[in-house]
Amino acid sequence: MIRICLLAMLGAALAGCSSTPAGNRSRMVDLPLASRHADLLFDVSTGIRYHLNCLAENKCAKPPESAVLPLFVLQVERVARKLQGGVQTLYPNLAQSLPGLSGNRIDVYVVDSGEPSSACSANGRIAVNSVLGAWRPSDDWVAFMIAREMGHVIARHPEENSAASMATSMLMNLILPGSELLKSLVSAGGGQVASFSMRDTQEEEADAIALSLLKASGYRPRKVAAALRVNASVLDDGKWSQSFRRSSDYLIAEASGAKGRVAAVTGKP
Repeated sequence: MIRICLLAMLGAALAGCSSTPAGNRSRMVDLPLASRHADLLFDVSTGIRYHLNCLAENKCAKPPESAVLPLFVLQVERVARKLQGGVQTLYPNLAQSLPGLSGNRIDVYVVDSGEPSSACSANGRIAVNSVLGAWRPSDDWVAFMIAREMGHVIARHPEENSAASMATSMLMNLILPGSELLKSLVSAGGGQVASFSMRDTQEEEADAIALSLLKASGYRPRKVAAALRVNASVLDDGKWSQSFRRSSDYLIAEASGAKGRVAAVTGKP
């Protein structure tokens, strides 16, 4: 009886698809606790937030490795403020679809990490890893990197991934016999497969939104494309770099007028 009830609850959750500001693609984002689950994953996977006061007083948990870091923190803040203008223009009611968003503004900041990457949460936080500052990127490069993460936030991809993972785990625990350890392992693997299966579509949606944000914020796509070409050699073979390279190729193709792939429908110019 309990299993039947749980299956009914899961069916209702799976039926609870929603459209997001990214367009009309149906997706599961309203599974209870999916947003909180996504935010917890973000919290445990990102580093310590850098503050300029902390840097100036040398009271950070980990001292900055070079004088480049304070400049990078300022750069990220400056570029993020400019992109916020594009967010306000294109998505003035964003807080209605992202209840956890504070003041309809996406919070962008630098964290401590030894690997090049950026990440976003379901409630509108974007963490940019400090190691990127050592590359001395231009504002245009940083703008695309941040706009890309903003695209994931706006499209509610963190919440979608958590909902898919949670639904898969629930289903596996209901139908799979055996030990709890075996169930947990298979459920975790199934959740990762579910998220991976949506990767390409999510990247296309985020990249298309990023392009719209750049234009609305006053950035010129051709100039951004040139900045991406300049810094292409610093990307490694890591997961984040591979994804960023695919997104860069999309922006460069769009800026040159050549359609490198079919863009996601954003519903925005």
